Amino acid sequence: MDDGFLVRQVVAGHPDAFRLLVLRHQRPLFRFLGFLGLTGAAAEDIAQETFLRAFRSIDRFDPARGEFSTWLLTIAKRLAANDRARAASRLEVPVGQVDEQPDGDTDAAELALARERAQRVRRAVGALPEPLRSTFALAQLEELDLEQVAAVEGCAVGTVKSRVSRARERLRLILKDEEKHR
Repeated sequence: MDDGFLVRQVVAGHPDAFRLLVLRHQRPLFRFLGFLGLTGAAAEDIAQETFLRAFRSIDRFDPARGEFSTWLLTIAKRLAANDRARAASRLEVPVGQVDEQPDGDTDAAELALARERAQRVRRAVGALPEPLRSTFALAQLEELDLEQVAAVEGCAVGTVKSRVSRARERLRLILKDEEKHR
């Protein structure tokens, strides 16, 4: 069952189909929120509000304008931006960390190195300015195509390419500088 079928089922009065959409998209959504700097209760609140808003307005979802996942991430990005603005007005700083799930056949040393590398990359991504961080997370980490990223970000494909390129360069410099200071 593809997302379009499930959306049509929800619109037709079968709200249980939305549960399948939530199950399908919750992990990518939480991963995206983590790379935006939201974890724990804050990420859960944003994710819950994202799904709630999607459910309430699913009849306005237009598959001709993009995929359900793109629409959902757009909702989440806007909610996260609003949350960040509220936190800034209260002088709070959201700090994030995404948990990695280990493979069953990885030894402890390899797992520790992988976690350390992932944490370094997370910190580096977190240090990027918001437009670069969000665009990079969508394009490289969520692996959306450029058109989907442009739809979520509300910008041109050329802008997405530029942001991803600048994000990669900044990440390279941040990680190189961090390596020097180890």
